[in-house]
Amino acid sequence: MREAMPDFDPIAAADELGGATTVLFQRFDLMTRRPTRTVMGLEVEIVDGAGDFAGALRAGLGRSGGEAAAPGLVLVFAGFETLLGKRTDDTAGLPGHLVARISEGFDIDHATGTVGLISADEPALRRRLRALPPADARPSDRALRADLSDWTADRGFNDYASRVETIKRVIAAGGAEGAVLSLGLSKTTEASPFTLYREFVAANPSPYGFVLKHDGKALVGSSPLAYLTIRQGRLHLETDAGTRPVTGDAGRDDAAARDLMVNPKDAAEHRVVVEAEREALLPIARDGAVEAVIDRQVRRFSHVMHLYSALEAELADGRDTADAILALAPAAAVSGRPKRAAAELGLAQEGGARGPYGGVIGIVEPDCADLAVVIRSLWISQGRAALRVGGKIVATSTAEEEYREALSKARFLIDGVARAEARGR
Repeated sequence: MREAMPDFDPIAAADELGGATTVLFQRFDLMTRRPTRTVMGLEVEIVDGAGDFAGALRAGLGRSGGEAAAPGLVLVFAGFETLLGKRTDDTAGLPGHLVARISEGFDIDHATGTVGLISADEPALRRRLRALPPADARPSDRALRADLSDWTADRGFNDYASRVETIKRVIAAGGAEGAVLSLGLSKTTEASPFTLYREFVAANPSPYGFVLKHDGKALVGSSPLAYLTIRQGRLHLETDAGTRPVTGDAGRDDAAARDLMVNPKDAAEHRVVVEAEREALLPIARDGAVEAVIDRQVRRFSHVMHLYSALEAELADGRDTADAILALAPAAAVSGRPKRAAAELGLAQEGGARGPYGGVIGIVEPDCADLAVVIRSLWISQGRAALRVGGKIVATSTAEEEYREALSKARFLIDGVARAEARGR
């Protein structure tokens, strides 16, 4: 049922009305940074799939050969190891994957100002909505910058630099063209997931924002990178590589953007991910036809800017959404080229599971999908917030630049945690 959108705060509604598993998934306009769509799952039906991600997704969409499910919105989350085909029941406190039909919630179209109500008891849902307390409208201290010493890194600079050199030796020997090396940071926090989310999207409104609460744990993010969008069988895939910090000085930032377009190191890094994604698309593209629809576009966010390209193709006959998601996994921006070999190389150097980092999260419907890469995100388990940030290592990379770039990517998350904690005091 779709009607005029009531006046309510989606973040507060998800926080106050959500059940044991709650999802808030938002799309933002790239230019205005305003929300275009908000999907809120307050109650969900988790799809088992016998431990298999693709099987759970097909069952969730009613395409598994069993009892057909009613068409609707399906939440999809899969961690990095799941996308690589590695069986894992729990990574970083979250399940290796989660597929769930939304049984109660909202689907808001901000462009038309309408909301779709998802509920077996719409009057009861409306009563719950009307009973919401007012949202916390206190402004945050945007000038607040956190002390990095509050965060524990999984390795120091010297250790990180040694691993960069190991990857460069593999590249020189022809084992890969580039591979992502990520760095983990963590700290204890009492900040709530939705308070964190409010701070993240206010400071860094990226194309995707999300909160997934499940079994007392949470994943919170503001991701600049689409994994895959499907509209009536047409696949749209974006990728980024090449980064510069955003300083707030217009002249310096414009100069950095111009350099990002012409710098040979960034050109090599970007070519690696674009060609890796083209190779992944070819087997599932109708007639093997892949089109470049965006070629090296600079996009700016709160603390960094990236170089983007986008590819499109028609999904080949006999292929479905699950095929597409797995064929493109993992995203080249968090793996390298060739994807699988580069992903294994990065994991070997990191020495442990990535968990949510580099995975995917989004909403899937029959013949439609909207999925983001889980980057610029953190997850909370047992009172501890953890995040991972990484960069593409290529033959010309230096450890100093890569380490600095990783910390630049983490900055808005780190500052956001500090602001959320200050709001809670």
